[in-house]
Amino acid sequence: MKAVVTGATGFVGKWLVEELLKQGNAVTIIVRNKKSIPTAWTSRVTVIEATLDILSSLKQEDFPEKKADIFFHLAWDGTSGYDRADTCKQLKNVAYTCDAVHLASQLGCSRFVNAGSIMEYEAMAYVPAKDTAPGMGYIYSTAKLTADYMAKTVANKEQLTYINAVISNIYGVGEKSARFLNTTLRKMLCNEDIPLTHGKQPYDFIYVEDAVKAIILAGKDGSKNCAYYIGNPQQRPLRDFIEEMKFVLGSSSNLKFGEVPFTGPMLEYETLGMASLTELGFVPQVSFAEGIRRTQQWITEVEHEQ
Repeated sequence: MKAVVTGATGFVGKWLVEELLKQGNAVTIIVRNKKSIPTAWTSRVTVIEATLDILSSLKQEDFPEKKADIFFHLAWDGTSGYDRADTCKQLKNVAYTCDAVHLASQLGCSRFVNAGSIMEYEAMAYVPAKDTAPGMGYIYSTAKLTADYMAKTVANKEQLTYINAVISNIYGVGEKSARFLNTTLRKMLCNEDIPLTHGKQPYDFIYVEDAVKAIILAGKDGSKNCAYYIGNPQQRPLRDFIEEMKFVLGSSSNLKFGEVPFTGPMLEYETLGMASLTELGFVPQVSFAEGIRRTQQWITEVEHEQ
């Protein structure tokens, strides 16, 4: 199989490319800067140097491979922090996602995989509801939702099999973002006090190695126009995960449950109408505790080297 990947140098993207190569696929990556790719990829991947704003101008002749089978679109500018509230940046991401679909069609791909987000479903459940007051973080959520709807529509026009890989909470080795689990884990390693919500909301975390296998499986074998949840089949209360992580890390952090107000929806993923990867044979292999141990070891090693 010949695959094209955008966002290949990001946290999930790097793992995805490695897994695609491990499974024997030919991989072309689209990156902003060739210097950002791992040295180990030099002779193993085809590299196209291009920013998202010129995706629409790329042609089949710009690609040495000329043809491809599947397109994985992970690139998205502004996935955490204040950038999530940047309306201009988030709207551009929507357009770039549609540009990626058009490019996939030009390359002869039969399948297009969009990196969606569970926050799309949070937006649908919360923003339209009566008397809600969505914060600016919902700019990102609604942009993800819009990108999914628009890309799905364009993909059907181009006669591509469209898959929305709904990412929930991926964590693991290589994570450097300001997302919740990563920042909480690092605070625990420093034994800091941690203000939290009540922790009763249903949650799920999946180790990145399992997650990319799920994304590839959904992309290769998933049904047309389906959304697949990239996660574990069962949720648990967030508090359970946080307390387990503290135990695994041997942290003395004071967990201040209830100190942060919780205003979002209480999502139960199995009720959201997404297709199940278990039907395609997916079974996560890395437990939450084991994933936390691997991540802790990586953080400790990196900080020791610095």
